[in-house]
Amino acid sequence: MKKIKLLFVALFFGISSIAYTQLVQPSIVFNEDPETHNMHLCSDGQFIYTVNGGIAADGKISKFDMTGKLIQEYPLELDMRGIMYNKKDKSLYVNCYDKNIYKVLDLGSGNYSLKFEGLYDNDQAVLAIDPKGKELYYLDNGTLKVYDFSNGQLLNTYYGIKSGEGSWNGGAVVAVSKKYIFTWDAEKQEIYTYDKNLKLINRTKIGAGDYGFSLSAIKNYVFVSTDGNYNTGTWYGYKIKDLK
Repeated sequence: MKKIKLLFVALFFGISSIAYTQLVQPSIVFNEDPETHNMHLCSDGQFIYTVNGGIAADGKISKFDMTGKLIQEYPLELDMRGIMYNKKDKSLYVNCYDKNIYKVLDLGSGNYSLKFEGLYDNDQAVLAIDPKGKELYYLDNGTLKVYDFSNGQLLNTYYGIKSGEGSWNGGAVVAVSKKYIFTWDAEKQEIYTYDKNLKLINRTKIGAGDYGFSLSAIKNYVFVSTDGNYNTGTWYGYKIKDLK
């Protein structure tokens, strides 16, 4: 039987109990030519992988070193929104505008296989796998659903999660690290940090990056981008204060 948790973030939640940092500037900055839109990124611990989105025929995964130096680009004819690295099986996964999730079988050949079909409703959503590869997270304008990544079973549902309004402002993207869950308001350039019990513990203002789909977590960094929009885009990596 599915276990449903209901969580409402009260409007009167005490500001004094939430760490609110001053303006934070990025620690890592690098450019990307997505040809369409520089949507999202992930890492396997050795390299950074990005995906573009907008036109399936121009779809690609780009591989960078950890400083943001481009190594290689791999065509993948999908209209992608998010990319995830599953440590458990050491594989890349992408979620797409068609509301499907695919496993990348081989970067060089562009081969992939269907993992989940129609698991989520918002075709603009960017999903996240937890670092252990056990849970899949999906945010849709304040509602966060957590699935078992092995079989797609719904495990938990949480309501009242802070984000921007609408997909373009961060309402359908979530990032997950070992200890934390991140959402954001791209218009306000504000990142919200939750613990794994979905308690809001940190609000961070950032100095650059406003593309609502791009929120990503890599080790001790949270990344967002400025959309290339068929030109050069930029990625910004932030160390969030008070988080270890």
